[in-house]
Amino acid sequence: ILKKWDELLSAGTANSESWMAQFTPIESNHLEYAIYQIVHTLLMIAIGITFDRLGALAWAFGILFFSVASCHTIGSALNSTSMESVPFETGIKAVVAYWLNAKAQKGKSD
Repeated sequence: ILKKWDELLSAGTANSESWMAQFTPIESNHLEYAIYQIVHTLLMIAIGITFDRLGALAWAFGILFFSVASCHTIGSALNSTSMESVPFETGIKAVVAYWLNAKAQKGKSD
């Protein structure tokens, strides 16, 4: 499916009715999603307070946020797109793509 979709994207026909007819839209429950996020945040804060580790929780959050944000920024700068499906993927893929492109360009000039 992904190979066929990539071919259709390249051809500019990925939104054709015949292609899209085979998929069923999934409705999202935004309220339920928001409630899960709020409850998860409150649970993490409660655990941090219970074990007197609220400061460590804040540091962990800050470090993770900075890491993901910096990898995303590096990826956007090198590849001008976001490929984030797992944390750090944008930065890693962009660095590898940049390296492969530089290697290919070097091979052409040799």
